[in-house]
Amino acid sequence: MKWFWQKDPPVEAKASQFETVLQRLIAAQDGTLSSSVTPENCMESPTVHAIVTAISRRISVTPVHVLRKGMSDGKEIKEKLPSHSVAKLLRNPNAWQSSHEFFEDATSVLVRYGRFHSYKGQGVTGPIRELIPLHPNAVCPELDSSYRPTYRVTDVAGGQKIYAPGQMFNVRGPARDFIKGDSPVKDISRTIALEIMAEKFGATFFQNGALPLIIFKFLEGSAGFSTPEQEKEFIKAFHEAFGGNQKHRAMLLPKGFDSPFTVPVEHDKAQFIETRKYQRTVIAGAFGVPPHLVGDLERGTFNNVEQQDKDFTLNVIMPVVQAFESAMERDLLTVADRNSGICIRFNLDSTLRADFKSRQEGLWLQRQAGVRSANEWREIEGLNPRDDEEGDDYLHPGNMIVDGEKVNEQVPDDRPGNQES
Repeated sequence: MKWFWQKDPPVEAKASQFETVLQRLIAAQDGTLSSSVTPENCMESPTVHAIVTAISRRISVTPVHVLRKGMSDGKEIKEKLPSHSVAKLLRNPNAWQSSHEFFEDATSVLVRYGRFHSYKGQGVTGPIRELIPLHPNAVCPELDSSYRPTYRVTDVAGGQKIYAPGQMFNVRGPARDFIKGDSPVKDISRTIALEIMAEKFGATFFQNGALPLIIFKFLEGSAGFSTPEQEKEFIKAFHEAFGGNQKHRAMLLPKGFDSPFTVPVEHDKAQFIETRKYQRTVIAGAFGVPPHLVGDLERGTFNNVEQQDKDFTLNVIMPVVQAFESAMERDLLTVADRNSGICIRFNLDSTLRADFKSRQEGLWLQRQAGVRSANEWREIEGLNPRDDEEGDDYLHPGNMIVDGEKVNEQVPDDRPGNQES
């Protein structure tokens, strides 16, 4: 809450109000808050918080499998390898993180910093025992004189050590220097800073009882304060009596003061609401996230929100998933594993699932067309296979033939009453 007084206040004092919220927020954050917005404190922005949470949670609940590609009867198949050392590692990456926590934390770091690093704990030989996540600020990717990447890691004691690529598990997004991932937070720090400033402005405004400005006016003929000390004492006493939770108390003005008045602030005319909406839309667009995931439902309908959710999976989740998949295959699998057709894949069926009725209708169409067997259907729904051998059978529509095959001649019907005379 602010106060000022004057002997002859200008008539336009009420009408002028403040500058627009947009102008004041830009002036407040210019050169200060924008430079201090980092991937660490960016979560103070409600929109960034919603984006990071939506992406990291979606990926953390997506199952990840180690598969072996092969051929059977001339057809490519994929076999799950739950007993593979990497599959065991991904189920239990280290002593303090579950698989869900590991991928949720890793995705959050990747989205905010543009890169994620983890040290591979293993012996001289044998499989990787654990993945120890490292803070991105403690890892500095570099290129040596032979243009080979190395990683300079600073430990908690301040010491530094150089690690070779084979000792690290690294995931990154696009990089302008081809080695360090670019942080989207740093790229749009001014935009995020503006939203944070708007958030703080709103909190301060309502904390002060939604009365941002009180004007005191001396009565005509009053000499005002006789000394600067009296002025300071009045301000101090007023803050103590009516600041914080003491606002709205009864007030008795000293002799010589006229009745105070407030300058109203109409947030719609001051562009405060529009600023909040605009920043939310701009930040969501910078991350490629549909508006409804950050709470913007102004133009949302049931149909377009459902389509936006599919676009979110295709255009946001899929690139992050593939970044993890390619990095895990490169850093966690051995050369022999890759040569034998072993790959790592997230199962996005769980992410792309529609409601129960729509899902069953789609699976039934695939079942009728011979695309899926009964056991494959049951596996998607999390059910055990059937006990009989028919669970692996595929249906074949009886009214269809292979293109080019000769159609069998119709067998005449010799039943009584159907013979030609």
